[in-house]
Amino acid sequence: MKIRNFVLNIHSIIGIFLGLIFVISGLTGSAIVFREEADRALNQTLMQVTPQPKKASIDRIFDSVQQAYPNLRSPLIRFPKTPEDTYNFGGHLPDENHLEVYVNPYTAKVLGSRVWEGSFIGFMHTLHYTLFLKKPGHMAMGFVAVLLLLTTITGTLLWSGWRNLKIGFKIRWRAPAPLLNYDLHNVGGILTTILLSILAFTGSVIIAAQFLLGGAGQPEAKPLPSQTQTPIALSQLIQKADAALPGGKISYIQFPEDQANKLVIQKRFSEQKTGHFDFSAVEIDRFTGKVLKAEKVLEPNPVFKVLLVIVNLHYGTFGGIFTRILYVFIGLIPAVLLITGLVIWKRRRWLMARGESASQWRAEETQSNRLS
Repeated sequence: MKIRNFVLNIHSIIGIFLGLIFVISGLTGSAIVFREEADRALNQTLMQVTPQPKKASIDRIFDSVQQAYPNLRSPLIRFPKTPEDTYNFGGHLPDENHLEVYVNPYTAKVLGSRVWEGSFIGFMHTLHYTLFLKKPGHMAMGFVAVLLLLTTITGTLLWSGWRNLKIGFKIRWRAPAPLLNYDLHNVGGILTTILLSILAFTGSVIIAAQFLLGGAGQPEAKPLPSQTQTPIALSQLIQKADAALPGGKISYIQFPEDQANKLVIQKRFSEQKTGHFDFSAVEIDRFTGKVLKAEKVLEPNPVFKVLLVIVNLHYGTFGGIFTRILYVFIGLIPAVLLITGLVIWKRRRWLMARGESASQWRAEETQSNRLS
């Protein structure tokens, strides 16, 4: 009995003090399960265009963005995936927020821009991963994920089904309100404990991997070559990259902050087995046109293979549309468990205030079985 009370106290303390964060994480997670589809639907004027016979050159598109946003730092160019998609130029603002600029691939016209964190999906995404506390919030959410995992473990240990399997999976709809609430918490928790545990575990691993693989801090940027030397046209650099790594389709181009003279052209191949990640890349000097590195990666290394599995488990993409829809509903469960858990906690505190032991609760539960 002492062990059970100890587990119950751990479960209650974590649930009460971090329950609201669990709810925020769950609701925002539900909101971003279909983030790409929702983002496109909410921002059609920025992200969708009518296909035309001829596309504008990448040089003209790049110049349009530079003229409209000359102070955009560290741009990342995402190439259109379909004929209806637009170019997406992403870069940092002075306040460290992320600016996205959208360009029509056929006319080179800048369609508009947005601060990522200010968009609906960006707001939900940032709240989910960092609580808008930047790096400290990111680290804190990793710790919260570990505590959520501990909550699911303690909740499983407290499940009434260990004593009576039939009662453990039964909701007695005609029972008194306190016991109905108990059943909703008890059954809802055990039915979702596996998925909630998976989300908690994979979330903590993803955050840990980002810190471990991403390095300890921002690298120091190397100075640009002499101002008398100008970068080679982007279209020519792309031609050199295609010659060094033929085939495939460019997914995005990035300008590394730590090496201002380098350009990285990422490519996607139809036969690759890397999920949403594109590891094939060509590194090229922007000023000399020299190819620094060209690597075709169709399969990730063993570490990234494990990480891909973890990412798919966390995002719910491992089972297609069915698991993604399921994850939307799973994200609502922490809110249900918090409400029902608070009611149970309040009821237990009330019984203790009256000088009654926890056995009174179990006696009421036993009596209600007649209503089953």
